[in-house]
Amino acid sequence: MLAGLLGSLGCSDLGTHELAIEGNEAITQSIEASATDGWTITFTSFVVVVHDPGLIERTDNKPTWVRVNGVTVWELVSDLAEGEALSRQIRATNYDGADFRIAPASASSYDAATGNATTEQVEAAVDGGWSIHVIGSASDNTRSVDFDWTFDTNTRYRCKFEGDDVVELTADGTETSVIEIMGDVLFRTAVETPEAPLVFQPVYDADVNADGQVTNEELEAAGLMDTMVELTRELGGVRGAGACAGFEGGAND
Repeated sequence: MLAGLLGSLGCSDLGTHELAIEGNEAITQSIEASATDGWTITFTSFVVVVHDPGLIERTDNKPTWVRVNGVTVWELVSDLAEGEALSRQIRATNYDGADFRIAPASASSYDAATGNATTEQVEAAVDGGWSIHVIGSASDNTRSVDFDWTFDTNTRYRCKFEGDDVVELTADGTETSVIEIMGDVLFRTAVETPEAPLVFQPVYDADVNADGQVTNEELEAAGLMDTMVELTRELGGVRGAGACAGFEGGAND
């Protein structure tokens, strides 16, 4: 349908929209001890499986979606190289929303492809059935611990843009939007509470065998996993517009 629409438009009716998928500073740098309960948290890998990201025209009145259909895998600790953002020509108009899904590759009929992740990471996502894989470490200057977690959540994120955040794509112009994944959200003490403090001590305490590595199983045993799973539904946003509302699964509508 979209291809037919674009075919009926002249070149002057189109603009170029680039869509980057990046981590926030908590992912690309670290979460400082001053922002938590005294623990510095550093991610060495933060991989997400993204489905069908795009823009929305008229979010409140007969919305129209313009998506980059497909499944791509992204390593967020690294800055995007030139040319790695998704790019396509779409109708030149105003877009007042965006949405995307983070879900296992198996949730789509499209084959998973690399966004900027390695081939090995794409294969691991497909074989492991996960949508999010985080690896990192934390230290309070006297103690340290590593973590390696996967989540198989299926979450659609949807943002509404207001004011200056509206994407105003002009004919033959170029605009860029950045889907931003906020890694610090994983360590909030409560769901649906953006002002909730960030803590790591309960995660450290979950390492009951004291091997220096906190696993999914240990999070589950400590009663932390259910909350962290729900927090993954709050990871997604659009840079400048803030966090997007997240809800479980959902078709492309």
